[in-house]
Amino acid sequence: MKLTIPFFLLLVALQFNAEAQVYDVSLADKNKAIELYNLAIENNKNSKVSEAFEQFTKAISTDSTFRNPYLQLYTVAMNDSTKIDTAISILQKSKKIFQQDDEICYYLGEMYKAKGEVKRAMAEYSMAIAYSKMNGEDFYLVHKYYFNRANICLEKNMISTAVLDYTYALSLKPDYGVAFANRGICFFKMGEIEAACKDWKQAVSLGVSQSEEYVGKNCKTEVPQ
Repeated sequence: MKLTIPFFLLLVALQFNAEAQVYDVSLADKNKAIELYNLAIENNKNSKVSEAFEQFTKAISTDSTFRNPYLQLYTVAMNDSTKIDTAISILQKSKKIFQQDDEICYYLGEMYKAKGEVKRAMAEYSMAIAYSKMNGEDFYLVHKYYFNRANICLEKNMISTAVLDYTYALSLKPDYGVAFANRGICFFKMGEIEAACKDWKQAVSLGVSQSEEYVGKNCKTEVPQ
């Protein structure tokens, strides 16, 4: 996710309360952090990744209550694996400030998954899901929390759990073709061929062409055009 809308200078200072700790940020520091953030956005657009990453981290150190640079660290790190460890460390620390933040937990899950640390990834996805129950499931990424946790369950052969998560993802995003495709794989592994074929056909109708092979080999029916 890229956030490219620049922030303008703030007119008031912020006092941010988290875990009984008060963060007092001066107006000068808030404005400096915003300037660094906007400069980093431009550098990232121009593929100056290292410069952008450094400026995002400086923005955070200048004003630790400014949330957007944390999110951008994830974006940069997912395009440059050498920065993932640093981004994880900073986002983990941010949880003390941004409590019960499902989006930050989701991004941590994505970075852990990129590192192959699936247990930690699954834990972060689960936290994201729990917090989304409190924060609201209308946020545009919530279906991915369930989908990505389901993918780990599928890989670990936790098939019935994967089905539950894919199904919930589909309740949030009914046109989620890849969720139909993967749930179909789960049903097939469970021996529920009719349900698997139904999901694969739906996936094909939603543009998931890879499911055509599953339908052709296992369903003996025409793929919807």
